[in-house]
Amino acid sequence: MKHVSVLKSEFLEQFSYLKGKAGIFVDGTLGLAGHSLALQKSSGKLKIIGIDTDQEALNLAKKELSTSKYSKNFILIHNNFKKITAILQELEIEKIDGGLLDLGVSSMQLDQKDRGFSFQDSTQLLDMRMDQTRDLTAAKILNFYKESQLSQVIFNYGEEKFARIIAKNIIEFRKKTPIATVYHLIKILDLSIPKSVQMRSKTHFATKTFQALRIEVNGELDGLDQAIRDFVSVLKPGAKLAVISFHSLEDRIVKKTFNFLAHPCQCPSEMPCICGLVSEIKILTKKPIIPSVEETTNNPRSRSAKLRVLEKI
Repeated sequence: MKHVSVLKSEFLEQFSYLKGKAGIFVDGTLGLAGHSLALQKSSGKLKIIGIDTDQEALNLAKKELSTSKYSKNFILIHNNFKKITAILQELEIEKIDGGLLDLGVSSMQLDQKDRGFSFQDSTQLLDMRMDQTRDLTAAKILNFYKESQLSQVIFNYGEEKFARIIAKNIIEFRKKTPIATVYHLIKILDLSIPKSVQMRSKTHFATKTFQALRIEVNGELDGLDQAIRDFVSVLKPGAKLAVISFHSLEDRIVKKTFNFLAHPCQCPSEMPCICGLVSEIKILTKKPIIPSVEETTNNPRSRSAKLRVLEKI
């Protein structure tokens, strides 16, 4: 499936203030540069810093940008957006005019047979690393984590109520043979999740466990709240940060962090403020922006996307 940037028109609408402006925009999760290239075409003068942990995605983005007249306006960096302050310091940039964090897995990653992100191809190896330089893979988790660790990961990150029986069956399976492919894991999950539940579910019965493993492998939720704060700290007044999340665990962190930055004072309401903390931002999306029916019809992978936007005061 060709990668399609989700909520692209909604994203562009939020950053319309950059049209014709020669500012600096940071795409912390560049992927194939769909959002950033569209923004560049709209504004024409931006310098865009594109960050991604996936070197292969950066290579493809570079290829995609090579045919664009705006390619010279992009700086591509292999790193993690959670290191935004260090990245900008190295580039000798103090403040930026806008930023985006698209926290999803790209269609390119899902469809690559040697990455193991998707359960659609049973022959895939269970890798799931976005950054191929990392050591931890899904296969290592499945083959070496203790039963209690497996249960915790699957329950906490997948919100899978059958986490304990899945963990137990993983242990039993790996006593006989190493868990190496999607086929092995699907077999375990099929055995662990009641057929009646599988039949009633709107999504594939493996979805939650695959999500949990991917989050654990990539440390997706670790430091997300601090990363948002760091991005806010480098925004110019009036600049915006947009975050697109794809599951409730991410969105919960984004929403909570936005709310804290907008209302940092924790003093009792009946007493005068003594903490001195003032709002750094205003939230522009009281409710998250979600894809239209047309978009979810054309791109089913967009159905869980939520866009939240803040503005630096």
